[in-house]
Amino acid sequence: DGYRTSEKSDVMLFIGCSPYFEPVFEDIPMRTLNIAEASLKVLNSLGIEPLVHPDERCCGHDALWVGDVETFKKLAEHNAAIIKESGVKKVIFFCPECYRTFKLDYPDYVKLDCEVMHISELLAQRLETEGLRFNEVKRKVTYQDPCRLGRHLGIYDAPRKVLQAIPGIELVEMEHNREESICCGTSCFTNCDSYSKQIRVERLLEAKATGAETLITSCPKCQTHFRCAMVNKGEEKGPDIEIELMDLVNLVATSLGG
Repeated sequence: DGYRTSEKSDVMLFIGCSPYFEPVFEDIPMRTLNIAEASLKVLNSLGIEPLVHPDERCCGHDALWVGDVETFKKLAEHNAAIIKESGVKKVIFFCPECYRTFKLDYPDYVKLDCEVMHISELLAQRLETEGLRFNEVKRKVTYQDPCRLGRHLGIYDAPRKVLQAIPGIELVEMEHNREESICCGTSCFTNCDSYSKQIRVERLLEAKATGAETLITSCPKCQTHFRCAMVNKGEEKGPDIEIELMDLVNLVATSLGG
């Protein structure tokens, strides 16, 4: 409610599995739809009323990475078909896994006649071409490079350009950043175990060591995994890893006000 979308838009916002993650991870708590809503607000502020297609399906990332190629191909074919039928020229993603899947994996199975882009790239582009301006948000933050956005697609500068353009934001890097960034612990949920949790704990400790108030991510799964690590489910109490978590697009939406 309150967001503008259009069935005739030439830009599509891909929502992915966000609506399904909410009930699964409500005990964390993790509201992935907040990221989708913030993305709509940001796009509207840029003068874009995107198509939100009611028939889109999961991008198929996890299916492909666990070897279920048949399911992945069906999902890819379905999504490619609805995109073609809608006539959109550009698809925007707030999830790096969806973006990576469309950009690198789909071309091996289906033909996409449109541009694909992560929302951080769009924002960085608008900063350069249109002088996009933000309101002040006073906060000391550090940034988690998602593996799919960074290592897989080489996108390190765009999120940082956006953060540095917000007045009042102080960005402090973790010891391991960019190409050397530490993973949030796992990608496919089926591979989440005690080893991946230890990786998350170490990464959160590194974030806290910067003195930042907030750990900014650009990936719903990164945030989900970090939140999961901070929830004590009867285990022996470990080190203090509590830190505020926020998606980049939520921070941008906050800075836009309204």
